Amino acid sequence: MPALAGVLVVVAWNMSEHGHFRHTLRAAPRGDRLVLVLTFLLTVFVDLTVAIEVGMVVAAFAFMHRMAQMVEVSSGVKLINDEADDDAGVAVPEEDQRAELPPGVEVFRISGPLFFGAANRLDNLLDQMYSKPRVFILRMRQVPLVDASGVHSLQSLAERCRRMGIILIVSGLQPQPLKVIRRMGVVERPGELHFVADFAQARALAESLGGSSLIRDVAGV
Repeated sequence: MPALAGVLVVVAWNMSEHGHFRHTLRAAPRGDRLVLVLTFLLTVFVDLTVAIEVGMVVAAFAFMHRMAQMVEVSSGVKLINDEADDDAGVAVPEEDQRAELPPGVEVFRISGPLFFGAANRLDNLLDQMYSKPRVFILRMRQVPLVDASGVHSLQSLAERCRRMGIILIVSGLQPQPLKVIRRMGVVERPGELHFVADFAQARALAESLGGSSLIRDVAGV
């Protein structure tokens, strides 16, 4: 029994992801840290079901608070046309933009907040490609808000791209997502992960890096 107890302690410690826990407490936005601590304490001292329910409610309120702040900050700022596909706000047909990409380059676009309820969408992007590209451009100009879950999903996507030998280029990050991503320690890695200001720079960088595999003509996310 003591030996089995020791095995269970080691397994539980490895499953706790203590490094990820500490990193979130240290670098994540305040609302995400509150949700993490609250759900952790409720799980330990009350019940897992209660912790999940309370955590979802608190996370929803934190998300609404962040969105309210974004609306206030953006008041009076000229918004990009929703139908415009170019990062600069110039309406360019998506077929023309994709035709300008060199072979071996794939591009997807994310629109809307990347938060705990939608972060898993990033996990499926690579699975939607028929063939593996050399360079993958992820356009995030239309993402006004990112939380800790969104950053973790972006990290997972970057790690998966690294393992598959795909260079990931993230373009058009707005101030809030860029601040959170930097605060949580996601940094550029030459030849693996790059951050650029707009799609034009992403395309130029992709051309300089070069692609070798054929791409699939699909619509951006």
